[in-house]
Amino acid sequence: MRIESVISVAATDSVGPTRLALLTEGSVKLPVVIVRETNGAPSYFVMDVASLQSALTNQLSATTIADSVDLASREPRAAVSKADAKAAPAGSPVVENGRLVGVIAEDKPAHPEPTEADMSRGAADDQRESGRKRGLWQRLSRSE
Repeated sequence: MRIESVISVAATDSVGPTRLALLTEGSVKLPVVIVRETNGAPSYFVMDVASLQSALTNQLSATTIADSVDLASREPRAAVSKADAKAAPAGSPVVENGRLVGVIAEDKPAHPEPTEADMSRGAADDQRESGRKRGLWQRLSRSE
């Protein structure tokens, strides 16, 4: 379990400035949390940059984020504290002292490093194809 930093957007913000801010983000997979006040308490709606950008496409600049993504029909995500984050599902907003600090990210599967057996198997495949044995760096760079 890891907590990923987020882009926080108020539901009352307009589309124009938000669209520009999203264009400068480093990745379309970053989480975006739309925060809306409901009965004096914040409600959190989690999206990613790509899906929010597509929702803002063809929207007028003065339209609010809440209207452009139709927050009324969406269910807000329950926020968890940092202490309870380990037991919470991925995508849950994490709040500490009333401040949004991130979203629980899905754990990425570990990619094991290649072993000697993998290297030997790759060399044997190359030898059958080209009739001669190529080293690891030659296979990676595709040089002869």
